[in-house]
This record gives sequence, structure tokens and C-alpha cells, in this order.
Amino acid sequence: MNRNFKFHTQSFLRLALLIGCFAFWTSIHAQDLDSLYAQSMLHHGTEAPDFMVDSLSNTHLKDMRGRYVVLHFWASWCPDCRKDMPEIVKLEEENVSDSLVFIHISYDADREKWWNYVTESGMQGLQFCEMKKMKESLTAQAFGIQWIPSMYVLNTEGKVILATVEIEKLRQRLTHLDYSRVRIPRSRRAAEPTFPGGDNAMIRYLANNIHYPRTASNYGLEGQTVVKFLVNTDGTISDVRVVANRITVEDRKPFQRLAGDEKKRTREKVLGLFAEEAIRVVSSMPKWKAGVRNGIPMKVEYELPINFKINYGGNVTG
Repeated sequence: MNRNFKFHTQSFLRLALLIGCFAFWTSIHAQDLDSLYAQSMLHHGTEAPDFMVDSLSNTHLKDMRGRYVVLHFWASWCPDCRKDMPEIVKLEEENVSDSLVFIHISYDADREKWWNYVTESGMQGLQFCEMKKMKESLTAQAFGIQWIPSMYVLNTEGKVILATVEIEKLRQRLTHLDYSRVRIPRSRRAAEPTFPGGDNAMIRYLANNIHYPRTASNYGLEGQTVVKFLVNTDGTISDVRVVANRITVEDRKPFQRLAGDEKKRTREKVLGLFAEEAIRVVSSMPKWKAGVRNGIPMKVEYELPINFKINYGGNVTG
């Protein structure tokens, strides 16, 4: 046998052995994360302890029965939680539906820091925090949490089907959920906020209550103003603001007779009047039926286009 070939063969075998050993060690290390940090967590098949998820609606974890639930234990001060958070948010965006609820359980003790991080990170699920340190928290004791981030997946009967500290295991488990098992009571299904009486009633309300700006009417100007607002959990309206505002008709003679600068000033004035009137009429709306997410009344942002159209037999808006 050629010496050089023998030497290269032996070197290759040593390298392959080293790579194999490293891969084996890496695999064992990854597997050891749960054996090191998840030993105290609830075992597969255990019914999850109940706790109040949302005090305003008096909603408990047991009220989520019929749908799958991800429990994510974390804290804003936890470096590993922050490292995994982009992936958690991505998983939630990819998987969340009325059939799968994410509940983020924080061990922050500073409300402002907790909520600022929730907002900045883009977390969309239900948020729960006792405002206690992890060792003092009732949920940590009930769920055997000694390390964060920790994650559970509960089946439609509220029983543990995954307990882990590894986000990749969470990802893999979510790809194998059997959604044919989901059974959600009609009263707890997701619903968008609605104006009392529905969309047709809202169109009538707008038509009867919008005061067409006199300047716009005098010059035959029409437009569309898009308003965003929050429908709160009690159905009240707040945070009303204009997100788009434009003139849609400006070819009528009274407006066309104006000079260039006067046209510009009139157009800007009318846009301001459209925005002002749209905000006024939306802010004066009666209480809506609140939106529902995961069986819980939720604040929902709503976008509404309001058309300012001249009908010389009466204003038409909607």
C-alpha cells in the first residue's frame, strides 16, 4: 500500500472520529438541557393546575379547555428569555389561532419594565404576571418552574403533552398538533368587535350624524378619511386618530375657478375639516360589542373608512 495513501486514510479516520465525537457530545449536551433544568416540571399526562389568566373577565386556565395552550414562563430580566424571545414571537405568529392560545407568564416584579418589554418585543398572546419574584410565585410552585424560559404545551383536555426548556422542542411539538380534537364552545369563540346592530346600522349612524363641512359643500369637494380606534373590553371607543385623508372629487366648477394658491389653501382646510368631523362622529359612537380572543374580551384596533360624498338630496357617507 502507498504510504501517503495510508497516512491520509489514517488522518481522515481521526478527523471523522473527532467530528463524530463532537456531534455526539453536542447532541448529548442539547438533550441534557431538559434533564438538567426541567426535572421538576410536570410530567406528560398531568392535568395542569388552574389559575386565573385574566382577572377583568374572571377567566381561568380551565376555561381554555377545548383548545391547545402554550404556557411560556419568562422574565424581562432573564438573558436566555430575551435570546429566545424573537423565536417565541415568530412561533406565535406562525401558529396562533382560536385553536391555539399562547399565555406568557412573567416573573417580573416591576410592572413598567415588564409591560415595556411586552410591547417592544411584539408579544401577542395573553399576558400574566403576579408581580412577584419567581421563587415567591404561586405559578412557579404549581408548575415546578426552576429555570426560565420554560414551556408547556397542554392538550385540549388541559393535560401536559410537552414540558421543556428547549424552544426547538416546542417548535417540533407544535407541528404535530391534531386540530381535529379542538372543541370550542360557541360563547368562547373568537369574534371581531361589532357596532350595535351590525354594519348596516353603523352606515345609518354615520349618514345621520356626520355634518358635511360647509366649505367642502360650497366648493363641491368630496373625500375619504380613514380612522383607526380602539374598541375596549367594555365596548367603549378610545384612541381615535386619522391614518389617511384625501380629496377624491375636486373637478366641480366652484373649486376649479379658484386660483392656484387659493386652491391649495382650500384643499388643506377641507382635509382638516374632514378629519375633525370623522374623529368627532366616531368618538360619539354608542358602545360596541367587544371583540373576543381566546374566549376573553380584548381591546381590538379597528379601521374605518368614512366617505364624504355630496348627495344633494342628503349626505351619503359610509
